[in-house]
Amino acid sequence: MESIVETIRGNVRLYKTLRKIYDIIKFGRGTLRDKKHFEERIKKISFFSEKLLDTSSKPDKNVILITVDCLRYDHLSSNGYPRETTPFLDSIKGYKAPLIATSPWTYPAIASVHTGFYPHNHGAILDGEDRKFDLSKLKPLKGSVLTLSEILALFGYATYFNSGIDLAVLCVRGRFYEQKLSSLTDAEHILNDLKDWIGKQKRNFFVHVHLKDLHEPITPPKKFYNYFGKVKKLHKIEYWGGFQKPEKQKGREFEEFKENKILLYDNTLKYVDYELEQFYAFLEDRGLTDNTILIITSDHGEEFWDHAELEAKFFHDVRGYAGVGHGHSVFNELIQVPMIMTGPGISSKKEKEKSVSGVDVAPTLLDLLGIQHNILFDGVNAFGAKRRLILSENTIHGHEKKALIYGKLKFVYSKGDGVAWTFNLENDPREQNPITDDELLEIFMEKLSRVTLRKELFWRVST
Repeated sequence: MESIVETIRGNVRLYKTLRKIYDIIKFGRGTLRDKKHFEERIKKISFFSEKLLDTSSKPDKNVILITVDCLRYDHLSSNGYPRETTPFLDSIKGYKAPLIATSPWTYPAIASVHTGFYPHNHGAILDGEDRKFDLSKLKPLKGSVLTLSEILALFGYATYFNSGIDLAVLCVRGRFYEQKLSSLTDAEHILNDLKDWIGKQKRNFFVHVHLKDLHEPITPPKKFYNYFGKVKKLHKIEYWGGFQKPEKQKGREFEEFKENKILLYDNTLKYVDYELEQFYAFLEDRGLTDNTILIITSDHGEEFWDHAELEAKFFHDVRGYAGVGHGHSVFNELIQVPMIMTGPGISSKKEKEKSVSGVDVAPTLLDLLGIQHNILFDGVNAFGAKRRLILSENTIHGHEKKALIYGKLKFVYSKGDGVAWTFNLENDPREQNPITDDELLEIFMEKLSRVTLRKELFWRVST
């Protein structure tokens, strides 16, 4: 069976066609049911919404959230990357900061962005000790947790979500009025679909689109395929070419593949940047930039063998892989992503020393919209956030790994792998030299225990 799947995936055109059929069977047929579920939830929530929200608030700004799957913070040209991959994103005026994803894979990370809670609190996770990815074993988002779309629907907002990756929409399925799964569809088509939808709206809206272009299989349009240099037509360059396992990661062929794989990623990032520029021009042409908050961020990054040796030596992977893709580790190439916020009321500032968290998006947006609430978010308003503990958790493909970051200190813990490391990111930004220190271990273990305590209440009870 696995060999059949690999054969299909190897034929990218066939794979895309079959995925679209899968979307219709698995997701499209449930669209009406999902809308009904959303309407029923809003009706139920409205009965006690006054206990959670100041319903007299009058938010009047649109909100557009764009997440770019697999977008690494260090591959933006404004962050010192040698290729000019993101001239448009670099030019945007607004608030910019490195964001620590709450998880190194899509399902729990996107749920955190929408809820303001860490995975252990919102519940949309893959559970178990030795985790092998299995779609059927995903736990759903807790019914007691509200999403941004539900909150804004209470204020009369139209809500819409379209994703090129199934996990992004599955984690909040039934939590938007309009949801679409457009598997393996490129940025141009997803953003054009969003333009059409916006053009039909007569009221304020909250939308989220999730772009898959940087996620395997990477297949940018011909105009951008060789943008920064010709990508060699190597075996399975859209994927990992058979270099997922440590014993294959050496020699001339491997180095050639690695170079071309990163080049293909950068060429595709330039394409995504171009399409985002076209979409922003649409907002300007429609006169929407003056009353629209735009957030561009990512669910997680992507690894190109950055920590392959460390992972192969110290961490168990159920697939036998090391150093490729995402979901398997909490090193910064997977959990450090960009966050850009622009729009009315947002000052231009680029944070260099301070990171924000995926759980900060929801409370920041509610503050920008002037919506007072009693929700006990794990996150805070990103603009006023001081240095604090930031968590990333719920890895897949092996034992659970967690990261706890405080300023330039980072703690990586995996009970199953017997790893408890501290990194000084000031002196070791690439996390290649772990520190084992008993005093630091004791301090961080206590803090990790405190940060990962499950919430009993998700909102403040009025007395």
